[in-house]
Amino acid sequence: ALVLMAWATWQIWSQPSAKRWTRTAWAGLAAIAPTFLTALLLLVTGQFGTALRRYFIHNLIYVSQNTDRTIGEALQRMKEASQFDGRVPLLLITTLTLTISTALWCALRRRRFSAFFLGGLALTMMAAFAVITPHREFLHYTLLLPIPLALWGGAAVGLWRQTLTGTRFRYVFAGGWLILGGLLPLVTRARQQVPAVYGRFAYDWRHPRSPVAMLVHALSGPQDSLGIWGWAPSLYVECKLPQATRDAHSVWSILPNEQQEYHRTTYLADLRQHAPAVFVDAVGPGAFAFEHRPQQQHEIFPALTDYVSANYALVRDLPEARIYARKDNPRLAALTTYQIDLLLAKGRRAHSPSILPPTITPLEQLAKKSLDGRSVTMVLPPTTVEWPLDADVRSITLEYGFDPEAYERGNSNGAEIILELANLTQSRQIYRRLLNPSHEAKDRGLQSTKVNLPPFGPGTHLILRTTAGPFGDNAWDWVYLAGLEYHRSPGFLPTQFPGFNRAPDVANAEVAGFISGTDGEQLMLNAPATLAYLLTGKERRLQFEYGFLPGAYRDGGHTDGAEFRVALQHPGQADQILFHRLLNPGRNSADRGTQLLQLTLPQFQAGDRLVISIDPGPTGNAAWDWTYIHPLTLE
Repeated sequence: ALVLMAWATWQIWSQPSAKRWTRTAWAGLAAIAPTFLTALLLLVTGQFGTALRRYFIHNLIYVSQNTDRTIGEALQRMKEASQFDGRVPLLLITTLTLTISTALWCALRRRRFSAFFLGGLALTMMAAFAVITPHREFLHYTLLLPIPLALWGGAAVGLWRQTLTGTRFRYVFAGGWLILGGLLPLVTRARQQVPAVYGRFAYDWRHPRSPVAMLVHALSGPQDSLGIWGWAPSLYVECKLPQATRDAHSVWSILPNEQQEYHRTTYLADLRQHAPAVFVDAVGPGAFAFEHRPQQQHEIFPALTDYVSANYALVRDLPEARIYARKDNPRLAALTTYQIDLLLAKGRRAHSPSILPPTITPLEQLAKKSLDGRSVTMVLPPTTVEWPLDADVRSITLEYGFDPEAYERGNSNGAEIILELANLTQSRQIYRRLLNPSHEAKDRGLQSTKVNLPPFGPGTHLILRTTAGPFGDNAWDWVYLAGLEYHRSPGFLPTQFPGFNRAPDVANAEVAGFISGTDGEQLMLNAPATLAYLLTGKERRLQFEYGFLPGAYRDGGHTDGAEFRVALQHPGQADQILFHRLLNPGRNSADRGTQLLQLTLPQFQAGDRLVISIDPGPTGNAAWDWTYIHPLTLE
């Protein structure tokens, strides 16, 4: 601003005129008018003190921080960030090339620089100073540069144009710069990897709420507000709720600074005044900016801790956030644990599928390639990749495909993609697909598959295998892995239990998987297996179909049977057996086919557990115990 004012004054006084003082006065009034009007507005609305603290004093504090980091370090990080897109370096290089060559040309020809050229130079220097002064690498600071650079570059083009004689040359010159200025950014953009955020537009449009936002939305109404500790302002938009505090985030209440006490005081005062229906502590692993709870959670502010403890109840503790509801919130009592799990499961995926989770197999040893602006890992058959699975992983999204060159230039006869779950004793296949892009158009391009995981025990790994297909010929089988994403949930998802009206709270099975039956997909639970439900006190009836797959006792199968049991568990008491039956279809024809269980539940209390178990037969041999439960109703 000061450079612009100095440039305007210079323009006035460099021209002979009797009205210099008058013009200078008018220019000065024009320069201070926005400041005057803003100050007047602040005074009338009583916000002058707030503006002084939050805009002037705080910005001076902000710029004075990070002095331990050198300007060179900040610029190096900014340079690395800018290269991902490429257009910021392009702007700097082309403009500086143009202006420096113009300066050298004017110096050699002893031509005078125009006022616009010198003004653009001064404005660009001040903008560069403003970019590097905070000693921070944030790339959006470079947005201070385009307008000064455009003015400076335009002035340079003007100096070159003045030397051209003839209208045709001037039109060619102007047209050349327009084409060059338009094509270079487009070509640069096309050669760069597509930013991940662009690729998520369509998905985010269809899934506008994150898991946290799904739960917050269910706990709030149109007249409510939302309080957030941490940095998650997107929740206001996703839930369509106004801020309960004047700060969209609580950065300056968390980070040490000279005005921390002021920010904390106003934050708590706003929270008390508006008493939001929901309070979210957006601090934890996976949260934006603040991931370290011991140093950053709301408990570091004792007065806030007391207020939250007295007025709010914890609804769910997620890795990236804790969601609290006001104790008098009428929607709180209506939400069951199962409904909360369902809401969280319906939320938008938190991470981009292009990010591969940590793997046991070192993927960096496999070849990388860029396809359609995306970095992929080549998994040429035969290749095996293995990942550990955490207990809260409920499903996965796999992105994969064939290098187009394999079927456009080559002649691949197809390759298989196989997913397996494996523990120390055995493995089971959960997904298999043959890709044959040379003959099937649907197999071309990026493929995306979501695979629901059956219940699995601790120590289970996910294995991806690629094979050469039915002919064993791996020539041109250029298969790639583009992404693998874990979908996590603290509770089981309904999709993991097809045909169940309610997913269990606990499920343990050494061997489980999905099979296609006459009524759709069924869950196979080999003995030993256990399903447990935490009862709310409203359940009255249990019904499910169960039995053995025919292969367990036909065509060479020889199971010795399995024991099905239903028990009611009361804390501190012996199990109450509600149902018990040994099925041995190898010996008893009546035990073959689908069996039906219908139970009316006896009296119990909320918090009791209903446990369904399948155990091996009398010999304890679980081989051939191909048992299933489908469908199941608990209501």
